[in-house]
Amino acid sequence: PPPPLLRRGRPIGPHPVPMWEADFGGYENRHRWDEVRTFLERGHGDLSVLIHPHSMDGDYADHTRNALWAGAPLKLRIQGWEQA
Repeated sequence: PPPPLLRRGRPIGPHPVPMWEADFGGYENRHRWDEVRTFLERGHGDLSVLIHPHSMDGDYADHTRNALWAGAPLKLRIQGWEQA
């Protein structure tokens, strides 16, 4: 089945604009990374798409060095986050 798709009608957390969230999480889906990344890179249109893991490195790392953007990167609201 496809991942759950959640619409966020207002900025949430570090995201500066309203967004959609599709959670491909779960270790069992790790082998699908290339498929998901390619799909989002080809199909983002004029949207900015942040692709990030939920790793043990922490939120800051997951939204910065562990993240991938498809489309124009947006400035995230991460001032004050712990940089582990």
